Amino acid sequence: MPAERAPWRTAALAALFFIAVAVIALRQDANWDLRNYHLYTPLAWLEGRLAQDIAPAQLQTWHNPTVDIPFALMVRAGLGGLPITLWLAIPSLLALYFALRLLDTLMPAQRSRARTWIAGFVIMTGAAMYPGTAAIFNDHIVGMFVLGALLWWAQSQGRRGPFATWLPVGLLAGAAAGFKLTGVTYCLGFIAAALVAGPLRQLPARILALAIGGGVAVAVCWGPWGWYVWKLHANPLFPYFNQWFLSPDTIADSWRDARYVPRSLIDLFDPPLQLLRRSRHYSEPLLADPRLLLGLCALGAWLWLLRPGARAAEPVAVADPAAATAQANAVALRWPLLAFVAVSYFAWAGVYGIYRYLLPLEVLCSLLIVGAVSMLFAHKRPVLAMLAAMVLVVVPTKHPNWGRDSFRTPMIAVKFPPLPAGSVVLTSTEHPIAYAVAFLPHEVPAMAVRNNFMDPQRCTRLQERVERTVAGNPGPLWLLRPVRPDPPASDRIALYGLSVSAACTPLDNNMGDLELCPLARAPFAPICVKP
Repeated sequence: MPAERAPWRTAALAALFFIAVAVIALRQDANWDLRNYHLYTPLAWLEGRLAQDIAPAQLQTWHNPTVDIPFALMVRAGLGGLPITLWLAIPSLLALYFALRLLDTLMPAQRSRARTWIAGFVIMTGAAMYPGTAAIFNDHIVGMFVLGALLWWAQSQGRRGPFATWLPVGLLAGAAAGFKLTGVTYCLGFIAAALVAGPLRQLPARILALAIGGGVAVAVCWGPWGWYVWKLHANPLFPYFNQWFLSPDTIADSWRDARYVPRSLIDLFDPPLQLLRRSRHYSEPLLADPRLLLGLCALGAWLWLLRPGARAAEPVAVADPAAATAQANAVALRWPLLAFVAVSYFAWAGVYGIYRYLLPLEVLCSLLIVGAVSMLFAHKRPVLAMLAAMVLVVVPTKHPNWGRDSFRTPMIAVKFPPLPAGSVVLTSTEHPIAYAVAFLPHEVPAMAVRNNFMDPQRCTRLQERVERTVAGNPGPLWLLRPVRPDPPASDRIALYGLSVSAACTPLDNNMGDLELCPLARAPFAPICVKP
């Protein structure tokens, strides 16, 4: 392969093309999380609803909504699905661009336009990358910051001092964790990389710069929300880690989702193999992806090719000193990158195990696969070899279906009928319906009597507030529910002496079938409120 440079323009063009194709093919987002909290929570925070409502978006009501505010304001302004989707695609675009530039930095000698386009396709078709493109999950925002940090660190090798290198890395990694808590796993990966990323005498400067950058970014990206939640519930991470903060508003529990967490030490090593077949081991919908296994193998091949004495590790001709410097810098990145991958992987597997959260490593594995093949076959039809590797990776991939709708204007619209003064809307379902609550009049509070967070059998201060409202509210009570309610819903509201008293009114709603039902009250024995 000619040592043709793939400039930033090629990476940018490839990223724009693949993201545009994905936006057209996928259409506007309609996933469970969007319906549950990504619209409700930012608007409720901005409009003061969170102090009066009780958990309409279930456990996820208190996820940091800072990064969702632009999306929520666009929906509130009545924008259509296409412009909002284009906005949501920006993190995906930047993550893909950073990844393609990172490939050129890690493996500079084999750079070419062909490799950039092939790598773009392999990255774009990942089981986390493709279905999450232009979605509101915010995993691509984590990916954007993490891959941007990796690119900065890789391109700083041999050019910048330890502080100038690692302070921006800390800022980017801290922003990822501040906006979405799952980004903490990659912060641990960067700490591991910093430990082995240069001379021992510079280690204090690297760690200090990383800590300062991370602390500042977390304070900016998470601090305002954490302070707000602390004032409401005496737990800045509410409801998570409440076994430490002991807020009376919920039980003393971590609220950790352990469905996908390994049950034994051996299980920590299972995901690369388990992901070869379609399953729900690491996701609610079916998925399969060989990138993690093949990417780890490619990482090993890359390390082997850059070992001392290997041909790929030798400096190129002195006639091209810039290329020689780039190659030497790539060699110096070997062990820090290995440390980053290993610690990030085990932190993800041990704490979460949810495949979506693995997106930065999926992207990194994708580019390593293409890059390692370009090195192994540098003199033996490399384009053909990379195309073969592309087929080997893409064909077995099964993308999870998170839910999409056709583009429409407005993207989301819900209209409630006029409600009498003093009304309170109740919910009793684990279906995601809080997006509709965002369209309630401000003076009408919404409270959950039962969902994945509220439970009448668990006595907390929030549960007491619900009981007091049901027993003592002078105005009418209404039940917001799916048109086809889940069967236990009537039993749940019966615990409060409630029953549907008349015909329900379907809502004018372009996101799903919901209805508003008047409730009749009967005396009931208090569950949590002490007499």
